[in-house]
Amino acid sequence: MSITALQSIKKPWAHLLVHAEGEALDKLLSVPAHFVIKTISGKKCKTKTGLLDEFSRVFSFPDYFGHNWDALEECLADLDWLPAKGYLVLVTDADQVLTKPDEEDDFETFVEILNEAGEAWSLKESDDATGNGLPFHAVLAVSERHKRTRHNWFAPPLAMERKGAKSTGSKGSKTSGR
Repeated sequence: MSITALQSIKKPWAHLLVHAEGEALDKLLSVPAHFVIKTISGKKCKTKTGLLDEFSRVFSFPDYFGHNWDALEECLADLDWLPAKGYLVLVTDADQVLTKPDEEDDFETFVEILNEAGEAWSLKESDDATGNGLPFHAVLAVSERHKRTRHNWFAPPLAMERKGAKSTGSKGSKTSGR
């Protein structure tokens, strides 16, 4: 299945992927071999601390990583230690991310940071012939059964192409503020 949105430097940079229970996500997401793909376990991201720890572990953030929102944004927008032609962050079990009652508002901030990182990468100079940015996208994967655990995902559905036809869905709204 071709997913050209994940190879683009254009927004949106954060996407929602609703999938069937037990469906193999690596089979759904077809990205070029020269991309760095990092899988974040949503089950380990129920709290802000858990989310920051999981990102730090999976991405091997530098020792100076400050374990706060600003540090997450800075590290995702840099990634000098992980050179690639594009980046994909796959968050599995996204319904589990930031689910503690006192941290539910942080989910919007988290998605905003993913979008800001994508925007930063889209503006960087690249080594290819165009010199225009590099793709950076985040996919929040949730099973159909758990999609309704959150009324707003703050990310539009991932446009997936199957045999030339695109599937569409309603977009979540995004507001700013941290």
